[in-house]
Amino acid sequence: MADLKDIAQRNIAAFNAHDTNALAALDHQDVVSTAPSPTGRTELRGREAAKGYNQSWFTAFPDAKVTSTNDVIAGDYIVQEGTFQGTNTGTWKSEAGDMPATGKTLKGQFCQVIRTKDGLIVSSNLYFDQVQVLTQLGLMPAPAEAARR
Repeated sequence: MADLKDIAQRNIAAFNAHDTNALAALDHQDVVSTAPSPTGRTELRGREAAKGYNQSWFTAFPDAKVTSTNDVIAGDYIVQEGTFQGTNTGTWKSEAGDMPATGKTLKGQFCQVIRTKDGLIVSSNLYFDQVQVLTQLGLMPAPAEAARR
């Protein structure tokens, strides 16, 4: 059985190194990942799709770093809670179109649920607060401000 703690640590290290190839090497060739998107949730199938998704974050936030605050390992699953931080100085590409850089810093929490098989990630489901992201980037008013209008 693969050392899931090692996979969890390599996943964080590869993200922080902005190494899409190292991230892809952790994935099964047919990995299925889901993540929040401007249109709801997006589903990414295969290593290349996952590489493109990660690269969009690295382009939009060239100083992006994640910190894992809690790793839970059970059976074939890894659940990672953590914090993302980065400054939006590049264009953020999404299925809804390109979002220009805002120059603003983003800091928020995330949770990722990973399922493995034979030492590779076969599915990954990322969760984060989209309202928090968009308000910190100045792309939508803060909820309290919106209620006053």
